[in-house]
Amino acid sequence: MTAEEAKSLAYEFGNFYLDVQRRVLVEKGSNKPIATNERNLLFLQLLCENSPKTVSKDTLTQAIWPNSHVSDWSLPRIVSDTRQLLHDDGDSQQLIKTVRGVGFLIKDVQRVPTTRLKSSAFFSSKMGYLFSFVLFGVIIVAAYLLYAQVQSQQSLLKSMEALANYQDNTYTAFVAQAKRRNELVAMLEKRLAIKREHQFEKFFSLYYLQFNKEEQFVCAQMRAITETGLKENNERILALLNSQPKILDEIAQAKALQQHLRFWLNKYESVFKKREDMCLLYVVVEDNVPYPSGVDQSVKAWLAENIE
Repeated sequence: MTAEEAKSLAYEFGNFYLDVQRRVLVEKGSNKPIATNERNLLFLQLLCENSPKTVSKDTLTQAIWPNSHVSDWSLPRIVSDTRQLLHDDGDSQQLIKTVRGVGFLIKDVQRVPTTRLKSSAFFSSKMGYLFSFVLFGVIIVAAYLLYAQVQSQQSLLKSMEALANYQDNTYTAFVAQAKRRNELVAMLEKRLAIKREHQFEKFFSLYYLQFNKEEQFVCAQMRAITETGLKENNERILALLNSQPKILDEIAQAKALQQHLRFWLNKYESVFKKREDMCLLYVVVEDNVPYPSGVDQSVKAWLAENIE
């Protein structure tokens, strides 16, 4: 197959098309591309190009982050985010399969001409939107009337970019803490011959006075992550939501996120800081203000749709 022929092909898998040349992911029957980012697209492209073979974790990491050192959790985050885009998850694995200890694959991939996509409502509507945008740009006389609106949109865009960055930092801190949390649970279960039956906060508190020095050290590490990475980023996110109320209009889950963070920070000040036996701080379903599922992806989807 020549390079030109390769460009004229797209990948079809499940209920989706991946057009490599135009860098778009389209769900069948949709009239617009799915909001995503370049790393998710590159991850899917690598799996489609190699289907039905498994692509190793090392190959994926080197291709997605060339000449960069990233954490062990960077690739799992890409996999998780991409599965959400495809209405998939790590349990069902309807499209993206995990080959434990090796890598990932998509089994059934068909190569189809991009003409099939060009004739769809998606491409025709996209060209219509583009034409309207260009035509509107010609009317320079009306530009001054839009100045305030443009400035407001730019401010919102910067706030959304900052929000996505803070959310990524929070997720990284949470993953690091969860790793230490699981280590501490395993240490206690083995040394005390017990099985965790309580929520993590309560479990650690119950056995805190029995911690040995190594377990105390792990607990201290977990507290440090709460006191720095989690608290600082949660404060920044809440400040953004309070100062930029338009975010609440643009992101459906933002109001619930605002309530969650207020509760989390109140619990941090009133409970966590006063109790050394709390190795970590969670606000869960039982508190009636859980972390809203999918809010991180909603912010990234908004950015993908609003960054030209």
